[in-house]
Amino acid sequence: MSLTPTGVVSVNSPTTGETPHQADQFDVALFIPPPNGLPLFIQAMPVVASHLLAMQGFHALLGRDILNNCLFAYNGEVGLFTLAF
Repeated sequence: MSLTPTGVVSVNSPTTGETPHQADQFDVALFIPPPNGLPLFIQAMPVVASHLLAMQGFHALLGRDILNNCLFAYNGEVGLFTLAF
């Protein structure tokens, strides 16, 4: 499946230095079904594609705009996290 970008934005990152690079922007909604209870649903919002993440094996990063709707606990000693909503 292929998504169609809704725009292009300039992005600065630690690897680009002072020169931003162009990245595709997409409108994406988020739906996480719970084991029981109500799902977490976030209305469509603009997100930016990052090939750097894909090269590192990541599909997405959740920012605080999403995590503000949740309880996120990370246990670094065992490498586990809990996401509650």
